[in-house]
Amino acid sequence: MNRSISRTIAFLGVFASMSATAITVDGNLADWGVNPHTWAPSAGVGSIIHSTIDDQIGSGNYRLGPGWGGQAYDAEALYATIAGNRLYIALATGHNPRTPNQPAANSYGVGDFAIDFGKDGSFEVGINIKHVVSANGGGYTYESFGVEGGVYQTVSPGNWAYGLWDVNGTYTNPSSGSYAPDTRHPTHLTGGTLLGLAQLAYTTTPAKGYGGSPNDDHYFYEIGVDLAYLTAAGWNRRDAFNIHWTENCANDSIVVDPPSLVSEPGTLALLGLSLLALVRRGRKKGGAS
Repeated sequence: MNRSISRTIAFLGVFASMSATAITVDGNLADWGVNPHTWAPSAGVGSIIHSTIDDQIGSGNYRLGPGWGGQAYDAEALYATIAGNRLYIALATGHNPRTPNQPAANSYGVGDFAIDFGKDGSFEVGINIKHVVSANGGGYTYESFGVEGGVYQTVSPGNWAYGLWDVNGTYTNPSSGSYAPDTRHPTHLTGGTLLGLAQLAYTTTPAKGYGGSPNDDHYFYEIGVDLAYLTAAGWNRRDAFNIHWTENCANDSIVVDPPSLVSEPGTLALLGLSLLALVRRGRKKGGAS
């Protein structure tokens, strides 16, 4: 077998292993290959992973941009990959998922994940992080709309709540008649059409040993979403989109663009045809020698 055929087979093997790679949605970022010191994902985990890293360090109630809050509201890193027919998302943050939403006490709960087809500032899909849990036979929630892990088709701004900061990063009071939030940073869902449920896992026990301040507390989210839900919401499977997350105050926000979608069956078929052509060419050369 000649070298060109060997290389094609090797590439097919690598591509097949990448295509088969999936993330286990369990709140553990080990299968993303995340370096705990730099937050960077590993290129050797078998999937193309895009990331945005925005770890800010300091002490006390330092400014995050646009808001304040320090580590307790820091969005540290956001990851995305597409494997098979699923979009996978991972988030690292200093914000405790159990933070109560009590604005009067200057405490703001977690927000939802928002997806913007075309990256034009209009959010077509929301993934609900509602946090309904049992506690001594009862329960509590920080939002009134939807179900935990629900994937919703949305219209912005109408189906979204927003934070405390305007487009210039200046505080804007939600209870005032002059409230003018930055609509590029939706916080949580207030409405939408349920498309289905995502796989969802998040940690509530603080983890240390990560980022620029290893003694800080860190929390992790993982999500798996069927791409069929995105197409049902209007995605044409070609256009780029981004994923956004922030807390209910929008003190800090983070956005990532997933890798482009590869039509795996079609691509593998083309590679198979290329391999067949190389094999035939190799046989012809062998017969001529």
